[in-house]
This record gives sequence, structure tokens and C-alpha cells, in this order.
Amino acid sequence: MTTIAGAGCSLIDYIHTGVDFSSPEFAALRSRNPGDGGLEPGALVFAEDFERFAGRDLDDALMPLLRGRAPDACNIGGPGVVSLIHAAQILYDAGTSSDQRFSVSFRGVVGDDPDADHLRAMLGSNRIEISGCLSKPGKTPFTLVLSDSGYDRGRGERSFINEIGAAASFQASDLPEAFFDSTIVTFGGTALTPALHDSLDGLLARAKSRGALTIVNTVYDYRNQRRDPVGRWPLGSRDEAWPSIDLLITDLEEARRLSGRPDATGALAFFRDRGVGAAVVTAGTSEIFAASWTGERFAPAPERTFPVSGAIVRELADHPERRGDTTGCGDNFAGGLIASAAMQLDSGAPKIDLKETLAWGAASGGFACFHVGGVWLEPCPGDKRRLLEPYVEAWRRQVEAAR
Repeated sequence: MTTIAGAGCSLIDYIHTGVDFSSPEFAALRSRNPGDGGLEPGALVFAEDFERFAGRDLDDALMPLLRGRAPDACNIGGPGVVSLIHAAQILYDAGTSSDQRFSVSFRGVVGDDPDADHLRAMLGSNRIEISGCLSKPGKTPFTLVLSDSGYDRGRGERSFINEIGAAASFQASDLPEAFFDSTIVTFGGTALTPALHDSLDGLLARAKSRGALTIVNTVYDYRNQRRDPVGRWPLGSRDEAWPSIDLLITDLEEARRLSGRPDATGALAFFRDRGVGAAVVTAGTSEIFAASWTGERFAPAPERTFPVSGAIVRELADHPERRGDTTGCGDNFAGGLIASAAMQLDSGAPKIDLKETLAWGAASGGFACFHVGGVWLEPCPGDKRRLLEPYVEAWRRQVEAAR
């Protein structure tokens, strides 16, 4: 059996659509200096810092912007768990015995408040094992997602306010020995589980020493941004996690800050020089940058750019009524890569084909634009895979036609 074990960020997303980032109400709450706690398109701030910046509590500060409206959607959030839910949905194939071939489990933290039961109930309705999801004292983590679908010439963007809550006490010691014996070990959004994030050096080395394929998908690291608004963000307490990462998945802004380089090419060179096996950098709806270097787990592939899903872009343009929002696009993209890597390992492939993982990633990230929130609840198991497969094949043809 191919086993996937993940740890990191899981929370409740409260999604507010129809927010106008060009409005005076948003401008009044917008960051004036990096790391000051103000809002910024594409970036995340902690709730306590935002309240300090605004000089009011969260609800009062957002009243002029949201006008007291309730969230438009409440969904599972967090790069750690959303990516794994999506991977589990892909790996279910009603026509095969895939349930016996793949196992997906997640370890995260909920609080000791009523929201904990709500999050557990949402997680339990999906195809992942969550028995390792721990209860800790404090609030169940949540993120307020402010979504402007018209931002950046209709491409859309979000701004995030995060309450870490009980996730602040998620420790490396909360991961059992069996976690590290999985076929694939993933860490997602650990910047929102600070103690775990600071332990990545040792955790990744431990998993890799046992033969696991190690995957890290990142999230905006506001804690280190606040500490040093211009310096490079460390990954792990000693910033030595890089050689233990087989696949790094990050967006362009996170790549810039993690590498200290100004662009994707520079960031990829930094990751290569630090010993990362393969890296993928997304740039919204523009393009995808990817390369694999060591040849240890991924077949070597020189740096190149790949497109987003043209089929989905056209479909959204022709049918704007099908547009949801961009929340969870990056997390689902990562889930597509994870699932493809699992399928390739299960098939006995000697090396993982990075381009093939991108086929599932590009289709998955685009598909998330069809719904509000990061997780799409399947009417029936296998529905998501069935709907995704035509987009995966269309992306393969799109890439071949561009050669």
C-alpha cells in the first residue's frame, strides 16, 4: 500500500466574497509598512497584529469593510489538510481497488471550543484518516478570507486574517514514529503551526532517512515577515531543511521571501543550490515554474515554465456564472502534485515525472475556481477524479502543442 501522511495547518475558513480591494474601506486597513499588521492582497496577517494595527477588535475593525455581513461560505482551510483531502479524492477510483492501494492520513490541531466539533465533523466527511488530529487548549484555528474576484484584471485575489489559536502548541513530539514510515510524508502550511515549522529541519531529515518521499507546500510566513520585513524567511529553526526536501511547492511571493531572490528563476537557483530535489513555483494565473535537479526521486528536468489550464481559463471566460473564488487554488494544486506522485510510485515508476505531476496540479488548481472555498464535497466518491481527468488530458495536449 502507498501511504501518505501529512501534518501542518488545518483550520476553518470563513470566506467573504465581493470584497473590493480598491475601496476606501479596504485602503483604511491596508498595510503601510511591511509587517505592520495591515491587510495586503495575497498576504496573511495574524488577528492580534491586525487588531493592534486597526486599534480595534476584529469585528469592529472589519465592520466598515464587510458591513456586518455573515461569511458567504464556511469551509475547511489550511494547506496541510486541504491538499491531502484533494489528493485522497483523486486517488479514489470507483473502477479499481484503489482504496486498498492508497491510504491518506492527516495530523493537525483543533481547540477545545465548540468550533472544534464543527471542524472535526467537516474533516470526517472527507476521504482522509483524521484520528491523529489532536485537541489542544485554546481556540480552534480559523482564517477570515477576504476575496476580491475582480482584482488583477479579473484574475482574483484574497487577503487573509489568521487566528493561530491552539495550533501554536502543535509540537514535533505530537507526531508518532509510524508517521515517518509512510511512503510519502508531507508538511503543509507549517508557518501557521510555528513550533512544528521550527522543527522542520529534523522532521524532514527523519522522514527522508526512512525512505519517505518528502513534500513541503508553503504558506505566507507572517511571523518571520513581522520579525524581519526585508530579510529572507528561514525554513526550520536552523534553516537547514532544504536538502531533506524532495519536492518544494510554493507561490512566487513565498519563493522570493524564502530565497531572498527577486524572481522565480533566482528562487529556483537558490533551492537547487541548497539541495532541494525538485521545486514548483506558481504565479497565480500567469504560469508555473518548475525544475528537478538531484535525480534522486524525480527524473531530472531543466527549469522551464508551464501554463495554467487553458481549458479552465476558457471555460470560466465563457461561463462566468460557474466562477467561485480562488480560495484553495494553491492547496488543490499541491494536492494534485501529491496524488500524481503517489500514483507514479504505486505504478512502480523508477523516477517521478515532474511534468506529469504538473498535469494533475494545473487541472486541480484551476478546478478550485469553480467553487467557493478550498474543499469541494463530492456528491459521490470518485466524482472529482472523473471531472478532473478531461482537464488533465487537455493540459497534456496544451503543453505538447506549445513545444
